[in-house]
Amino acid sequence: MPTIFDAVYGTALVCGSPYFFLKLLLSERYRSGITQRLGWLDTRKGKNPCIWIHGASVGEILTVKALVKSIEKEFNNLDIVLSANTNTGLSVAERCFQGNKIFYFPLDLSWVVDRVLNAIDPAYVILVELEIWPNFLIAVTKRHIPVILVNARISEKSLKWYRVLSKISKGFFESLTNKENVFCSRTETDTTRLMNLGIPEAQIFTTGNMKFDNIATAVSEDTKEPLLCLFEIGKDDKVIVCGSTHDGEEAILLRIFKQIRTKVSKLRLILAPRHIERVSEVIKQIESAGLRYVRKTALDKGSKIDADKYETVILCDTIGELLTIYSIADCVFVGKSLVPQGGQNMMEPAGLAKPVIVGPHTFNFNEEVQLLKKADAIKIVQEESSLLNELMYLLEHPYEAQELAKRAQSVVMKQRGATERNLKVLRNILLKERTVSV
Repeated sequence: MPTIFDAVYGTALVCGSPYFFLKLLLSERYRSGITQRLGWLDTRKGKNPCIWIHGASVGEILTVKALVKSIEKEFNNLDIVLSANTNTGLSVAERCFQGNKIFYFPLDLSWVVDRVLNAIDPAYVILVELEIWPNFLIAVTKRHIPVILVNARISEKSLKWYRVLSKISKGFFESLTNKENVFCSRTETDTTRLMNLGIPEAQIFTTGNMKFDNIATAVSEDTKEPLLCLFEIGKDDKVIVCGSTHDGEEAILLRIFKQIRTKVSKLRLILAPRHIERVSEVIKQIESAGLRYVRKTALDKGSKIDADKYETVILCDTIGELLTIYSIADCVFVGKSLVPQGGQNMMEPAGLAKPVIVGPHTFNFNEEVQLLKKADAIKIVQEESSLLNELMYLLEHPYEAQELAKRAQSVVMKQRGATERNLKVLRNILLKERTVSV
């Protein structure tokens, strides 16, 4: 039966149809998996009960990597399927969880959701972080499928939004507060906000942030050495890695690189845009800056850096290699933070003991930034000139850079253990259900 949310989505689709159709025509990212998003999914094979695990994108998929492996080991009588919202998230899931059924999460339309639930027939649903979609939640509640939200986080803005949704839809409120659901929150603040939504305290467990358990603290020399050779990076070279950069940041970074080159010899720059479909746009900016470039995919195919390597920007146009690229850096700038987009995961380079710089816009990673700030383990800059100064300082003062990096890695190490705490909650649910079924 259609819900009030179907009407809202339908109205939005009609009003925004020119925009949506243009996006579909011009962007492969929007076209990816469109049939699956509309609910056309093969029926799951196998007779075992199924856990459906959903994470929005790369970060959420990586967050549950260790948890999934533990569930597979302890509950091998359960099938595990995974979904993501983005093509990059799906690619990472396919690489991390080979052999599992992996698909795009359905559009949150009631008839689409029902079609996918019929195909997957899950016994449990695990949602990562804040993946609460109204029609989806209402549909699984009607089918008496327990929902477990792991690594749950909720901002003040989201809290207000969900309160509004709860007021306009009794069905959504009842599905959100359903006694079969369990919430494993990242912090006490998140726990309090969940309680303010009307979720009973007994259903909420403060278990910490699982992202820290999946953060690598080392990359082997056998992995780094081929990359150093591929990029022609010598032992005396200084390497700046700018990861997950966003529109509006590359031009700034290229200007800074040109300025630092006048003072720091043997300087190398590696750019890794957050969305690889922007690579052509970034190439134009590199050329406009009077610099050369080489794409990593070209190097992988045997190309060489045929010009002066110190004026050649290495452009990372692959998915899933950023961690290894961070491992060869002397300094790391984490993007989507100089522009008001909320930042990207700065804990990956921190875990590898790299000195990390971010811009002022990191609202998607408030918890992580606060932990690093408290330990004096991150540099936060406000604009281009301060970014230039911090990079110069760290490159010219390697001891201070190394100490900053050590403090950052220590922050990561101290936060570990959330995966096991989440697994303990899941054990209680899965073992209880198994006992009841017997």
